[in-house]
Amino acid sequence: MFDFHNADWDFPVERQDIFDGRGEPISGHKAVVRMDTNEVLGVHGSRYTIVSNSDVVNSIDDAVRQANISGDVSVKISSIEGGRKMRGEILFNDLTVEPSVGDYVKFRISFFNSYDGSWAFTQAADGLRLFCLNGCTHSITASRTRFKHTQSINVEASAAKIRTGLDTFMNQREAWQSWQGIGVAQNIVELFFKHTLAKAFTRQTTVTKTNEKQLEHLLQIWDNEKRELGSNVWALYNAMTYWASHTSDLKNPEVARRNREDAIAKAMDHTIWHSLQDRTLM
Repeated sequence: MFDFHNADWDFPVERQDIFDGRGEPISGHKAVVRMDTNEVLGVHGSRYTIVSNSDVVNSIDDAVRQANISGDVSVKISSIEGGRKMRGEILFNDLTVEPSVGDYVKFRISFFNSYDGSWAFTQAADGLRLFCLNGCTHSITASRTRFKHTQSINVEASAAKIRTGLDTFMNQREAWQSWQGIGVAQNIVELFFKHTLAKAFTRQTTVTKTNEKQLEHLLQIWDNEKRELGSNVWALYNAMTYWASHTSDLKNPEVARRNREDAIAKAMDHTIWHSLQDRTLM
């Protein structure tokens, strides 16, 4: 199903000893070395087990075949930071829902791996909005599987999660449609961003600081979305997913995209978002 021709993510790796200044092996730590370039991709403790990119991709391929939900797929796999990280995406071209007329969302499986320890092997099922290729991220993702690099990958479980994810995705249409009927005021949108995606880091837990540049950028996106979709929660949701999916001008686009998707998931667990769903904030 997948095309592995000239795959830049598929290269040999090996655990090797690391040495101190006297040339003695350092106990309890090993380096993950990319064998075609001899580059060290990460240093890990004794419990770390390599989960290779090829094992990840092959397990996803097997899981999609076992799930047997569609044969019409598009696959994109990216090697990031010299092979330290990998991100993959499978689009199921014939599995779509239509939250509103002409506004389609396509079923998607995303998967991640890393050799530097920054990302566990993760598989998530969600949607991709086709209007402008926004990724649809939700705090309650259609399905999600995460394996640390001290565990083995369970292909059968992955296949089951893909099938479950599709069922959830197809039923998500009603939630997306309901968001189109929930109006949201400008001041509430600004308040929501200030407490979530535009919240600046501070060591003072009692103080909320705002990244003003980020807030301005998010409000510009919101303004564009509400002109197209109306001043509602669906437009707010798509403003966030637009922000997450448009990272090409950043230093590490794929890493930024992953971080932004995680930030959206957290934002949608915030009390302000839940209040909008309950229509206590309008």
